[in-house]
Amino acid sequence: MREIITNLDKKKISRKNILLTCIILTLVSLIFASGSSRFLFKYKLPTENFVTVLIEASLAAPCDHPSDTGFLGTEECEANGPVIIYSTRASAAALKSINGVTYFLTAAHFCDIDYEIERIPPDLSEFLEIERKIYKDEKQIDFEIVKFDSLLDLCLIRANYEISEELILADEMPEVGELAKTISSPLGISEKNVNFHFSGTFSGCNESACFFTIPAIGGSSGSLVLNYDNEVVGITQQSLVGFPEVTIGVGIFKIKSFLREFRDESGIDLL
Repeated sequence: MREIITNLDKKKISRKNILLTCIILTLVSLIFASGSSRFLFKYKLPTENFVTVLIEASLAAPCDHPSDTGFLGTEECEANGPVIIYSTRASAAALKSINGVTYFLTAAHFCDIDYEIERIPPDLSEFLEIERKIYKDEKQIDFEIVKFDSLLDLCLIRANYEISEELILADEMPEVGELAKTISSPLGISEKNVNFHFSGTFSGCNESACFFTIPAIGGSSGSLVLNYDNEVVGITQQSLVGFPEVTIGVGIFKIKSFLREFRDESGIDLL
């Protein structure tokens, strides 16, 4: 009789243990599912590293300056003062700070304005003023161009800009189909506390460029593309006309080659 009671008690304890185990496993599953959802649908990028950049050329000649070029109409000159003759915006991302100076990577077709400058009549060139600014959260910071390569469409600039986190360069490109992400300034938009996040998938590379299904438009050029380990794998340099949901640009190997060349020339290692 005692054996029967003992066996019944064991069965009750066993059932309680099973029930308790089920409850614990259910709670663990819910916690894991919640965490997984956040991991899958939310990612954190170092937003302070991603900025909007501007180059603006203006002529500040006196209104009575003798010129028949049409660059400075009298009415426009008197009403507005210096006349803006060229303005362009793009995106850029801070790679690393060295001795208080931060180095950014952007697109060379943004940095190279020689063609526009050459169009200015020689008698007005002395009045040319060029502004190069970084915009971030309503702050404006001057920058200078230290290197650009038109063939690779890469440009390196630097400024007195503080960052708390450096960007890491990936060792290799992602696998085709892997997720990628960026922050850019579409149409040159720069607003306080606004960071435009875009994501897509890596679609492969040909001999000249790599492709990502990440939206891009004018102003997006220069935004660095990261993998989901927040490592740099590419840069936005072009998009498809009529279908701007594809980002085109060189991959990490050409970016590293560009930075390696800069290191050899300057002694400054950004790799």
